[in-house]
Amino acid sequence: MNKIALGTAQFGLDYGINNLSGKIAENISHQILRYAYDRKIDYIDTAYVYGDSEQVLGSFIKKNKINFKIISKFSCCSIDNFEKSFIESLHRLNSKQLYGYLVHDFKFFIKNPLLWTKFLKIKNDLLVSKIGFSLYFEEELDYLLDSGIEFDIIQVPYSIFDQRFAKYFRILKSKGIEIFVRSVFLQGLVFKSFENLEPKFSKFKCKLKALNKLAEELNLSISSICLNFAVLNDYIDKVVIGFDNLDHFKQDLFNLKQINEIKKIENNLLYFKEDDNNIIIPINW
Repeated sequence: MNKIALGTAQFGLDYGINNLSGKIAENISHQILRYAYDRKIDYIDTAYVYGDSEQVLGSFIKKNKINFKIISKFSCCSIDNFEKSFIESLHRLNSKQLYGYLVHDFKFFIKNPLLWTKFLKIKNDLLVSKIGFSLYFEEELDYLLDSGIEFDIIQVPYSIFDQRFAKYFRILKSKGIEIFVRSVFLQGLVFKSFENLEPKFSKFKCKLKALNKLAEELNLSISSICLNFAVLNDYIDKVVIGFDNLDHFKQDLFNLKQINEIKKIENNLLYFKEDDNNIIIPINW
């Protein structure tokens, strides 16, 4: 089963700590979408706050008459604008229905619990198949589980270094919840030179150096190790990854062919876990 979902933040924003080329041009974004579709990668992650991402995706859909399983997110600051925001996303995406729609701002959700009734309505109206949450912190998921809120899909960060949510995967799957993970490359931090890390990442230098050494010894790329580590997790349904250009996309898909090599060292990779939230949570950077 193909476990890759295409992340599109780079379609609308200068996204990622290691992104030197900025926002992807629309024609290149369309090439990436075509390449993904031709390889049966039809899950697409986007959001209203990703700049022009929804519009770029929608223009491709309109031009090519192709249906993707699109997951977008609600980030509006007013509950009264929920329906308007959702319908505008549908129009931008040139779609009549979304596969998933997620709460993007958990603090807003806590302050406005009636927001969930809005999500339930668009699901009941068959405008979206699955509803859920995009989370950043463990306490957010603890709140959802303790409150008994029923949701269909969740998106959380997960990588060799950020394994905070792994302990929840079994219980989430037992509830039939789809698990999407993001930030497998820590927004590009894993590709930075460990010799030139900023002082705020000084504690991270040893682990990044060790990962580089492992990759060199095994003749594997950092990208291959990080990507396949997430793909190998049986509880994860989709791994959301974004790209700076089409060549990077092609390379990562090629890296999936090395999954058996990564499987041999999978347990060893667990020891790269980092507990300092100032390092593994990008919003703390």
